[in-house]
Amino acid sequence: MPVVGPLLFGQDAVAYLAVGLALAAALVLGRSMIGLRLRAVGEDPATADAAGINVPLFQAVVVTLGCALVGLAGAYLSVVGSRVYVDGMVAGRGWVAIALVVFARWSPSRAILGAFIFGAAEALIPRLQVVGAEVPVYLLSMLPYVVTILALVLVAVIDPARQGEPRFLGRAYLRQDR
Repeated sequence: MPVVGPLLFGQDAVAYLAVGLALAAALVLGRSMIGLRLRAVGEDPATADAAGINVPLFQAVVVTLGCALVGLAGAYLSVVGSRVYVDGMVAGRGWVAIALVVFARWSPSRAILGAFIFGAAEALIPRLQVVGAEVPVYLLSMLPYVVTILALVLVAVIDPARQGEPRFLGRAYLRQDR
């Protein structure tokens, strides 16, 4: 496959692992008892606690898994992406990751789509330079952030009422307070 082959089969193992993890997260969150319990903990931990779910354990495991994935992403960026750590190498990509969460609206399948869109904007920069596009390098460097802002505006315009975040997001649950 001349065009699609290198795109699909020319990646390193972590890229395939990331897609697999996102698909697994979509299946677990949407189609399993663990996902149902996790969503219950996020929506109303007191009710989940009353139903017999160990809320602090669920919260600790999910935060630990999230931190492990963030660490894997950072290691991937410094080891595979640029092969050396350089101070400031992230260059604002953390904001793109936060925008990806907003774009996905807590849906793993939408997160995969958004990651491909934002990644394509990042990958387009060197390709435009190679073909000799007469675009200033500073404008090319802005491309991923412009695409991110446009995606966020599009999501806000299409469906402004539906946010999808868990009701107890960012709030501490203390069993004695229920």
